[in-house]
Amino acid sequence: MLSQDEKRKLKKNAALYARMPVQLQIDTSNQHYSQIQNQKALIILGEQAPYRYLANFHPQGYAMFMEGLELHELASLLYTDFQVLSHVYQKATEALDMANQSAKAYLNKEIKYRDLKDILFHYVYQTNLPLVLKAIEEGAVENAMGIEYPETWNALMYARQAIILAFMKENHNHHDTSFLMDKIIKEIMAICTYGYRFKLNDSIVYLPRYLHQHFTEIRKLAIKGRLQTHNTTERLEIAQMILQLCSPIMEETVKEIIDTIQNGSKISGISNSLFSQMSSEIAVQFQNNTSNDTQPQETPTKYKMNLSDEEFQRIESLENEAEKTNNHQILQDIHRREEKQRKQSEKRLQTQTYQSTIEQSIVLSPLERTTPTQYGIIALRSQHESIVRSNKLARLFKRERMYASKSRTKHRLEYGRHLDQQNLYRATLDGRVFKEHKQGQKKDLCVYILVDTSESMSGEKIINTMKGCFELARVLQTLKIPFCISSHKALGQTKVQLSEIISFQDCQKRYMLDRIFAMHTSGGTHEDIALEYVLKKLAEYKRQRKGFVFVLSDGDTHGVEHIHELTHLYKKDKNIDVIGIGIQTAPLITKTYPNSLFIEDIQTLPDMLINKLKEIAI
Repeated sequence: MLSQDEKRKLKKNAALYARMPVQLQIDTSNQHYSQIQNQKALIILGEQAPYRYLANFHPQGYAMFMEGLELHELASLLYTDFQVLSHVYQKATEALDMANQSAKAYLNKEIKYRDLKDILFHYVYQTNLPLVLKAIEEGAVENAMGIEYPETWNALMYARQAIILAFMKENHNHHDTSFLMDKIIKEIMAICTYGYRFKLNDSIVYLPRYLHQHFTEIRKLAIKGRLQTHNTTERLEIAQMILQLCSPIMEETVKEIIDTIQNGSKISGISNSLFSQMSSEIAVQFQNNTSNDTQPQETPTKYKMNLSDEEFQRIESLENEAEKTNNHQILQDIHRREEKQRKQSEKRLQTQTYQSTIEQSIVLSPLERTTPTQYGIIALRSQHESIVRSNKLARLFKRERMYASKSRTKHRLEYGRHLDQQNLYRATLDGRVFKEHKQGQKKDLCVYILVDTSESMSGEKIINTMKGCFELARVLQTLKIPFCISSHKALGQTKVQLSEIISFQDCQKRYMLDRIFAMHTSGGTHEDIALEYVLKKLAEYKRQRKGFVFVLSDGDTHGVEHIHELTHLYKKDKNIDVIGIGIQTAPLITKTYPNSLFIEDIQTLPDMLINKLKEIAI
């Protein structure tokens, strides 16, 4: 469905391109049409309308389709003479009534076969004329809109291509000749609105087979009607000429109808009649429009020549090439729309996050106890192993930071951007005349460790989490990196209790690490609220330093989408990376956090953590 921003854009388009007061009405139907009454225009856009043609849409593709439908209706208001359309529709309904009366008279032996045949031929002609005129009119007004307002072309063509794609997905079997006229008219409508482009070659099967002697002429007339006519009256003449070329098929259709009459059916009861299927839509577009004093604009055209065979082939060739170019432009347009929407969403998130009062959702409370809990006692039994792992991790961490701070140059490279002045003589030997230079940069770090102590973390999960937290904290102490540790659990649906275990001020005191083993589990999980608060506090404290948040959790939490938004926002704006770490918990952590580690064996913690830090740059 359309967002509020997209609806505002459609209303802006209506005000920008309409030549009269226009009301845009967006509802939940699957209809799209426009009408003029009492010098005012009304455009109806149903949010389900695109799904009449295709089942699935890219989100931005859906918005572009809706914009294309609206622009099509605006083009009709600009260039269509609704009085001509109304007259054509009235003639069609009169022909339908006359055909039904004649059928009844024929069955009562009141008229002759020849008279019935003439009346039915007139009926077939008159009821197909609105369909062909409708198609030519749609193609012409869209082309005119694209010429006069080039910025509308991508949306118009995207919607038209989707409609044509729906036609292409239908079953096209030239051996099925039942109600052949309907099939012929559908193909003519596709060519009149879109042109005989290479996409349609495999879907146009009836015209070249059953009207092969007139197929080229029909395509010429379709191009003339779509690209060269100036008003609806001229397009009506083109539609009449196309139908005259279809006379052999119409005669066969008359025979089918006579067979139907002899079986006792009314004309309007023929289920496959294309006019009957589309009568409600045509009534809206052709009949429900009152004449107004303002004459429609002439449709502009790029072509002002009589179509010779050579020029006709040239136009078809140009349209084929233009289709490929336009497809590329449409993809670029969709990408631009995605990028614009992403930036708007990001801006809204920035405003909401940086101006939020997240503190109101946080209940700060001291650690309930300082002595080890039952699970803490179990974790302390393997403290010696934890110290060994932390020493290893500290060495690896120190080494990687040292490497990252060094400048390095690689010489004698075969490819690169910078020439190696000392090795230019190698140009005649092996071409290794390039060098690569990486400037070292030492980063001061600041770390926040957030621990999930909800009920889902009880048992082995919290034991391994205590070990991991102790090892991380001990490494940070060894390397003199400031850090803070807090645990969190949910209090109801909107509150989170945050307990500070070690503060930034006390982080270098070794004995404070014993407080880690005093954590106990209870309550639910709203990790997104706790994370937002922690990120806000770390951003205030770290100043120019590189920030890290290590979240020790099982990943089972509410607000996963918000967590993803927060990690992206603070990485981009505040240079803070968030890493979710699950130690022998569950792989769910990898879905909760974009940067994450699922550690099945705590012995692998040092190597896995260093590799992850190298990925995102220490």
